[in-house]
Amino acid sequence: MNGMNDLRSTLSSDDRDYPPGPLAGVKRGATSDPGYPQPQAAEVESARLLANDARQTLRSADFSDGDIDRLADDFIAEDRGEETGAFIDWAHRIQRASQPARGRSTPAKLAL
Repeated sequence: MNGMNDLRSTLSSDDRDYPPGPLAGVKRGATSDPGYPQPQAAEVESARLLANDARQTLRSADFSDGDIDRLADDFIAEDRGEETGAFIDWAHRIQRASQPARGRSTPAKLAL
């Protein structure tokens, strides 16, 4: 879970290629994962399907199953879409943006 926190810390609400949708704001709050949006009950299945569709590709890029599941939750909860290809591309962007933050102690701020 620690690696996932690093990945999600690079999420940008002003990501021009994959901006959060209009419902993203109402999905933040006191949840099992405070500070991060959670899919609504009706969206949980969409997040699981998206994660499963992308799992093979993302595993080969060193994403853990936990990373994949949480990123799919975020992608769906933030109303960024449901396309597998777009999700995979977005996950890779998050991973690339998090690389300096997860590496050595060189401070770097990246915007998506």
